[in-house]
Amino acid sequence: MKKIRVRFAPSPTGPLHIGSIRTALYNYLFAKKNNGKFLLRIEDTDQSRLMFGAENYIIESLKWCGIKTDEGPTIKGYYGPYSQSERNKIYKKYIKYLLNNNFAYYAFDKKKKLEKLRNDYKKNGDFFLYNYSNRKKLDNSLNISNEETFDKINKGIPYVIRYKIQKDSNLEILDLIRGKISLNSKSLDDKILFKSDKTPTYHLANVIDDHLMNISHVIKGEEWLPSMPINLLLYKSFDWDPPYFLHLPLILNPIGKGKISKRNINKYIFPIFPLKWKKTKGYRELGYSYEAFINMLVLLGWNPGGSKEIFSLKELISIFDLKKINKSSAKFNYKKTNWFNNKYLQLKSSKEIFVLFKKELKKRNIIYIKNNFIYLILNIFRKKISFLNEIVDNTIFFFKKKIKYDFFCITQIHTNNSIKHLHKIKNLLLDVKKFDFLNIKKKINKWIFYKNIKKKYILQLLRLSIVGSLKGLDIFLIISIIGKKESIKRIINIFNI
Repeated sequence: MKKIRVRFAPSPTGPLHIGSIRTALYNYLFAKKNNGKFLLRIEDTDQSRLMFGAENYIIESLKWCGIKTDEGPTIKGYYGPYSQSERNKIYKKYIKYLLNNNFAYYAFDKKKKLEKLRNDYKKNGDFFLYNYSNRKKLDNSLNISNEETFDKINKGIPYVIRYKIQKDSNLEILDLIRGKISLNSKSLDDKILFKSDKTPTYHLANVIDDHLMNISHVIKGEEWLPSMPINLLLYKSFDWDPPYFLHLPLILNPIGKGKISKRNINKYIFPIFPLKWKKTKGYRELGYSYEAFINMLVLLGWNPGGSKEIFSLKELISIFDLKKINKSSAKFNYKKTNWFNNKYLQLKSSKEIFVLFKKELKKRNIIYIKNNFIYLILNIFRKKISFLNEIVDNTIFFFKKKIKYDFFCITQIHTNNSIKHLHKIKNLLLDVKKFDFLNIKKKINKWIFYKNIKKKYILQLLRLSIVGSLKGLDIFLIISIIGKKESIKRIINIFNI
């Protein structure tokens, strides 16, 4: 059997979205399962659409996801260069072969003329195809002598090079998911292989690179199915054996209508990028672990069977099977991603979470906190949340030396007796010898009962002075955690507001 070699070949025209990352993941898992190689190839022939930073974004995204490349722009291999913009001499060699063997021809048609033809056909309820049915009427080298052709080229008249589709030929496409697909050439047009700027189109460069890089399996998105006919015809023209093809199903938006697309990014309330791109945050910046992200992605279109849902990357490599990829599109459930993140957070040891939590505190300029204090807070919260930053958000009052008070709440419950009550609570806390949750609660509740004061009012007043708002954990638990000295200090501070 031919050695397994697969490639992920994105264009650096913007950030990768979850569909592209899933394609890379499936390629990677298949290669590693079969002791093969995973290549990264940058398809950057369309220089006009390139975006600054996009190539680095691709490389960094794969790195964060744990998808390691065996060959690529930053990991040199025998089959490079791995950026198409550096391979133009190679493509020119093969386009000459196609021209010399009557598989391709020069076309000098002006864009405006072709647009008019398309519109005329459309008005008559038809669809214009540039192929054997009308190419004799058009401005190309098939209708003039070689001398006239090269005279036009030498004069600098713009041209493209098109593939010459044969009349009434049947084509059988084999896809590892969909099986055999039959097609007649009458539905195909003479695809452009070389553009007027003398760079290859995707169709030509892709086939040449896959062959020269010994790619055994081409695993890519369903949206590339229409390119299959020209790909196979090119393989046939070069007398090359094609690789195996597998087109992955689409990832649909949560309501199941339409695929997830970068064009609709502003409509989504969930992330579609692995990393931050410009002002749009990715999964990494929003606090997701790469394990949760990968685990979520792999199950969008692939089903290993059974009820198990949590898989490490190592486990996925051992069980991945192309035959278990679904034919139908997968509906994205962004809430499930939060569930995965929660599960992976619970799988981490206390020490691991502690290290990550301290990094989160450092980001917020909260540096010195007693370790036993942090462990106590983590033990209370870790099972309730999906993100470490949620713990900080919900417990920020523990760490801030200066409390930010909710003035609306203060005005709502403030009375002339508020200061008097807080002074009494302060003194009660001073009298608590064993400063723990039960003793604090018992002491204050006993006083409330004895004075016949509304309990809700006192607890709200106490919470405001300690936390700054009416949200948070049980107030007696909070007081026991921050300690007697800090609790009394905060009560005194509110006197000055």
